[in-house]
Amino acid sequence: MTWDQDYLKDKHLLIIGCGGLAHAALSYLLSSGIGNVTIFDGDLVESSNLNRQHLFTPDDIGKNKAAVLKNYCSFHFPKATIISEERMFKPQAEILASTFDLVFDFTDRLATKLELTRHFEKLKIPFFYAAAQMNAGSSAFIHLNSITSAMLFGHVQDASKVERDCDVDGVWPTVVASVGIHVAHQALQFLTLNPCPFVGAIDYFDGTTGLWSRFSFNPKEKNTKVSITVQELLQDTSTPIYFLGESDSLPSEIITLTASELKEEIEKINRSCIILCETGMRAKAASEQLSKHFNFPIVSWNKNLESFLHLFHESHV
Repeated sequence: MTWDQDYLKDKHLLIIGCGGLAHAALSYLLSSGIGNVTIFDGDLVESSNLNRQHLFTPDDIGKNKAAVLKNYCSFHFPKATIISEERMFKPQAEILASTFDLVFDFTDRLATKLELTRHFEKLKIPFFYAAAQMNAGSSAFIHLNSITSAMLFGHVQDASKVERDCDVDGVWPTVVASVGIHVAHQALQFLTLNPCPFVGAIDYFDGTTGLWSRFSFNPKEKNTKVSITVQELLQDTSTPIYFLGESDSLPSEIITLTASELKEEIEKINRSCIILCETGMRAKAASEQLSKHFNFPIVSWNKNLESFLHLFHESHV
């Protein structure tokens, strides 16, 4: 599947942390057509950052990282709207005016990552975790029934006792770049409704071998499925919507297919979706049957198509 860049121009990303991971990911996200980005960082550029935070120059030393990164992106991607917040993101204190399609954790402190992951997991906003340390890196996607904060950090009793510091341990610039680009690519897969094989897994990069490994969790693990409504799924404008049947008058966001094609299609996208039909009865039956095979919510609209279209248009105003 390909996409017109106009499809991404209305997407809004939240990037927390303006270090090397953000430098590796941001240019590719913007050049792919992302139209809106908000970035948070309260740190100042230091000389030790320059080897892996390649969008900074020696002239930027002493300046706020978010402000410098905004200026760079605004110059090179003038059609994008870049908002910089020259401070640390504080989950419990933030009142955000915008609704974000995707959040990236590009911070470098374990305690911060724990707090961010749990915060956005609770809000049900799609969230990418990424980390790089010494000669290794990792990433994971947290949303609905993908990886959870407990799966990522359940083994951590006290983050302060296992905290690592790039300034002390060091980190290979190429590892940082590999992880940042890896996450950017996965984000574009998610936002453009392409198959997302990374859902339900943690990806690990070994800088010694130069290879990625994927550790998948059991998709049939019981009692992990969250409850979510059609209305909540519609808040994420990238949620796939499938109509069982044929129609030439549906909005372009709704994909028409047959019941026999549905399971294979969901296996490809590997994420939560909404199923529709004319009356709601076939959609309900399909949802109940398919939910037995997947570890993420497959939600049906159990009323007629006209009532869903009314809700759909209201949510897209």
